[in-house]
Amino acid sequence: MNAGGTGAAGIRALYLAYFTWVGLFSPYLSLYLAAIGLSIAQIGVLMAVPQVLRIVGPPFWGWMADRGGSRVLLLRVSSVGAFVSALLLPWAGDRFAALLPVLALLFFMTAAQMPIGETIAMRDAGGDAGRYGRIRIWGSAGFIVGVVAMGPVLDAWGMRSLPWWMAAILVALAASTWMLRAVPVPQSGPPAMRVRERLRQPRVQAFFASAFLMLFAHAALYAFLSLYLAQLGYSKTAIGLLWALGVVAEIGIFWVQQRLFDRFGAIRLLGASLWVAALRFALIGLAAGWLPALAIAQLLHAVTFGVHHTATVATLQHWFEPAQQARAQALYVMVGYGLGGALGTLAASWVWATVSPSAAFLVSAVAAALGAWVFRRCREPEAVEVGR
Repeated sequence: MNAGGTGAAGIRALYLAYFTWVGLFSPYLSLYLAAIGLSIAQIGVLMAVPQVLRIVGPPFWGWMADRGGSRVLLLRVSSVGAFVSALLLPWAGDRFAALLPVLALLFFMTAAQMPIGETIAMRDAGGDAGRYGRIRIWGSAGFIVGVVAMGPVLDAWGMRSLPWWMAAILVALAASTWMLRAVPVPQSGPPAMRVRERLRQPRVQAFFASAFLMLFAHAALYAFLSLYLAQLGYSKTAIGLLWALGVVAEIGIFWVQQRLFDRFGAIRLLGASLWVAALRFALIGLAAGWLPALAIAQLLHAVTFGVHHTATVATLQHWFEPAQQARAQALYVMVGYGLGGALGTLAASWVWATVSPSAAFLVSAVAAALGAWVFRRCREPEAVEVGR
């Protein structure tokens, strides 16, 4: 498959813009909500909105894409809708009742980007982990741009300026979709196995259960790490640099991961990444703000996100047929980032408020270890292979 099948520059630009946007809202949205005067309980609910919308959004967009809808057109419509939604945030102000539907609309629109984008990227990469990694690096670079550039900007302009920066990046996201060329969904005849039948397999059920637990574990990181570090006395610039350290490690693993996949296979790497996640969150919870431990924990992002993410995409491509790919990716986002992320965020906010902030990360460590234990059922006689 030609890596430029849908426009190589377009898919790279899409990753760059989308993850610059993620680099804005993921570390800083909770700080923005705190700055406008919301309580930790209200922040917990609003930070769960992205995950809740990943329950309903990706299946909708994935179903539309696999049912013959133009994947590129869907990306264009959803990105323009996201931009309009971001412009409503300043209007919502500090009113919780107004922020809830505005954020719901915003994250419903952005829920289209990755299920469809990942399908396009892995298809253009021909299933090759090395090629896919070199495409995905653009997303990592975008995240660094967002998280590092915004730290000093928000220190200078104040947290209340965040919605306007988010809207500006969403303009770039919309523009990137016009660099993509529409490619028809591949039709390969009747599927050998329907999606429902595939989901009845014990190994597939174990895979999705482990994905739920992995993203449940990561919820405290995505929703509250910035608040945790701020309480420990770190500046917004320092917080941005710690986030960026993890993404630099992620870029490194994306660049060299082909050798790992050739040697160990996707299934073994998925299992290992769950154990590494348990270690990472235990370090954050026990570090008490000690910078070297936090730095090591962030470097482990290379495995807990980089390796886990590529292995997940490769596994789904191996198990599901071309015309089922968008739905398979959407199902992963729904179960992992949606259900796992939403429940994990609510659990982390409850533990934060009733026990302690560090305890929230220790609960994450337990969830990741449980995910590793569940994942043992996912091993199959033939390891999932990733193309060269």
